[in-house]
Amino acid sequence: RSVPSSGLLRMAAPDYGTVNNVQPQSRKERLSQQCREDLEKMRLRQRREGYCHYEESGVTPPPDSLGYISEADRFVTDVAAVEKSEREAAIAKKEQIVHNKRQNKADMEEKRWRTIEIEHQIDQQRQDDMRGDPSYGKSNKTSMPYNPINLEYADGRDGDCLRYSDDALKYRSARRAQHLQQRTSNGYNPITGAPAQPVYVPHAPMPPTFG
Repeated sequence: RSVPSSGLLRMAAPDYGTVNNVQPQSRKERLSQQCREDLEKMRLRQRREGYCHYEESGVTPPPDSLGYISEADRFVTDVAAVEKSEREAAIAKKEQIVHNKRQNKADMEEKRWRTIEIEHQIDQQRQDDMRGDPSYGKSNKTSMPYNPINLEYADGRDGDCLRYSDDALKYRSARRAQHLQQRTSNGYNPITGAPAQPVYVPHAPMPPTFG
């Protein structure tokens, strides 16, 4: 059934339900939704259930605390002073290295001279002990009673015995050479046929006598 248009105007208006007023977003909020990190922070701030929620500046100390520092003071503004301090630190480090090397060299030199002095003292003490002990003088005495400088026998019993021993050795050597000469060539040179020069035989030495 068709209803005339005048009948629609006379119908009652329906009841309004619950109206939710939505706060319009600011430009900062709209731009923050484009950044993933800011979007996550915003969602964490809006969580108010049984979950952990995000609070802005949760670790920043209050202005009246001892650990508070402003944002301007957190950054170094005097670059020249920083460079100067770095240069001074580098120079001080280099000077410390040179000082340590110089100190080590001085210690090594002092130790070396101390060792030389100790060795000199030990040697001097040894020489004094040798001068004080007459038994050390025997080390300069020859093993035989014979002077190798003037080629003479020592005076006394030992020198006479050594002289007799040497003369007896020379005598026996000459007798043996004479015996070999007579046995081998009969007094002639086997190459030239000339008479051989006879071997000189000294007199037999007399043993020393001691009263």
